[in-house]
Amino acid sequence: MTFSSLPIVKNPNILVVFHISLLIPFVSQASEPPSSIALSWTVAETLVALEAHPQGMWAPNKYEEWGSIRSLPESIFDIGLPAQPNLELITELAPDIIMSEAYLSKIDERLSINYNTQVVSTYDSDLDTWKQLTDLTRKLSISIKKQDTAENYIDTIETEIESLKDIVKDWSEPLLIIRALDDSHVRVYGENSLPQAILDRLDLPNAWEKPTTRWGFTVVGIEELIDIEARLVIVKGPGISDERMNQLSNHGLWQHMPSIKEGTVISVPPFWIFGALPSGYQFARNLVDALVADQSISTTQRQ
Repeated sequence: MTFSSLPIVKNPNILVVFHISLLIPFVSQASEPPSSIALSWTVAETLVALEAHPQGMWAPNKYEEWGSIRSLPESIFDIGLPAQPNLELITELAPDIIMSEAYLSKIDERLSINYNTQVVSTYDSDLDTWKQLTDLTRKLSISIKKQDTAENYIDTIETEIESLKDIVKDWSEPLLIIRALDDSHVRVYGENSLPQAILDRLDLPNAWEKPTTRWGFTVVGIEELIDIEARLVIVKGPGISDERMNQLSNHGLWQHMPSIKEGTVISVPPFWIFGALPSGYQFARNLVDALVADQSISTTQRQ
């Protein structure tokens, strides 16, 4: 099964050509995996990646906008908010297991009484983020009897990211990764974030070294970024269209940011920024794609 493929990117000056396909080998199982419901997007995207998609999850249509898998299986039901799931629908689906994350509200007591439940933890600031996400993948795979698939998936992700790392091995300019919130505020991503974990895997420098929340971001005013010499990487998302982003670039303090003044801003498609390995790979792939394209443009401009 092919989950995603990078387009061929050619740079005649640095001779970079690549075409990466993320393949998850089929592993024969003695029986069908247990049916499940995922109360978090992080769990849901991991189950989909392991070829054992949940029967239900919160807002699958919204996930397709904000998340990393653009087309979820149509058979997945919307079971409502994690804190207030549709108990009638869940009863009808009768899952073998209900999975959630520790940061969400405690699983409804009625679900805990009537169903097998599992709660996993992610983004613990005292632990390595990438290891947490691989551990999460393994823990979930045990519950759905997909351990072999999980190991193949993790190995494939690791191999693909090593390939991406080699492509950008000569990139040295610090990156400043943000998501715009409004005219004057952004989330900037640093330590303990999924973007930071990917930058570490790719051996790319992050210009943001100040403290962050448990989730690896800090909300700051644009004025705090003006003096940072770095390539600006904007993570797109619903509510901030390309047109709106162009408007912001010419608005107030935005226009004084070095990367905007120089016309060197990079943007990447949305991905579930608090997600697991599928989201990490999606970001890594799109970021490298953008950096290679930028190198190609810059080289052409110098000729």
